[in-house]
Amino acid sequence: MTKPFRVCTAGSLTALLLAVALVAPLLAQAPATWTAPRTGWGDPDLQGIWNSANTGTPMERPTEFGTREFLTEEEIAARVQALTENPPPAEPEDPEDADPRDAALAAGARPTEQGIFGQEYNRFWVVSDPRAAMPWNRTSLIIDPPDGRMPPLTLDAIDRLEAREAARAHRGEGDDWRDRNIGERCIAAGQIRFTTSTFEIFQSPGVVAIRVDAFNYNEPMVVPLDGRPRLGVRQWMGESRGHWEGETLVVETDNFIPRQDGGSVMPKRSPLLRYLGSGETLRVTQRFRRTGPATLEYSYTVEDPGVRVAPYTVLHPMVLENDLLMVESACHEGNYGIVGQLSAARADEEYAMDAAREEAATRAAQYEEMRRHHAEWMRARGR
Repeated sequence: MTKPFRVCTAGSLTALLLAVALVAPLLAQAPATWTAPRTGWGDPDLQGIWNSANTGTPMERPTEFGTREFLTEEEIAARVQALTENPPPAEPEDPEDADPRDAALAAGARPTEQGIFGQEYNRFWVVSDPRAAMPWNRTSLIIDPPDGRMPPLTLDAIDRLEAREAARAHRGEGDDWRDRNIGERCIAAGQIRFTTSTFEIFQSPGVVAIRVDAFNYNEPMVVPLDGRPRLGVRQWMGESRGHWEGETLVVETDNFIPRQDGGSVMPKRSPLLRYLGSGETLRVTQRFRRTGPATLEYSYTVEDPGVRVAPYTVLHPMVLENDLLMVESACHEGNYGIVGQLSAARADEEYAMDAAREEAATRAAQYEEMRRHHAEWMRARGR
């Protein structure tokens, strides 16, 4: 009997993105008789459609856990029960944009947002995750730095953000198509190759291709494994080379276009993927390793000294779901979204200006908080 497929929509992807963590050693051990499969030419076999496990683990460690990395068995059981009874709502594409205060933010929407905040997409794209919860024991996705928290922005990055916002003062945020971020313009979506919750791996001798289920990235990332030199050509999603370290596939990516950055950095209410211009310093290292018949451990390390004061590493446990249908995900069906944004701003210039002023009014406190975080982080490390 043919197994029914599950369609992986943007909503189900984003709902899964934050619900991942390191595979718990006591729960994810492969059977004693299991042997990692090999391809016909002898490489570890990673092929298939891999989807992130539904664990309810947040990107950053909640403050109540302090420096504690692992949950107790009782806490794991409670988390599984909570996820089973109340599946989490859809989350943003980029984990750096996640904010546990979503409900409070929506309730306190600014005057220009009343009735529309949180409704940017129709309900088709914001379904909850229907899968059963899995019992992982990490308190956060981030496993480095050891505190499980995102390193602060550099002072230079904060200055760039502030200068860019100052240049846009006294204007609406839809005066020109160049005002909108690269994600909305269907050019690129930040690190979505590295933070998406679903990907398909193909292998052949000397090369691996990774197809990501995410909007605007239907072409696979082709990774040579034969040691060939890099071309040095900057691209939106960088230039990748790979190699094997034992059973682990390591993919290193750099040569990003300078207009690319290390992910969205502004707080939840701002547009995604704001331009910081630091792509020339961005380097991402991904690792893929089979841990069982239907499990894979995936991690990525982001190094971007132009944006963050230190690298950070995220771990995802993935599960094999070859019956999941990875459909094409076009961007705004021809990017009519940007047309709508610009035409709406022209139709009601006063509304657009009011919205821009409300957005700008929140910036001073945000920049102050960014600088405070930077100072505390540096002081704690004697810098």
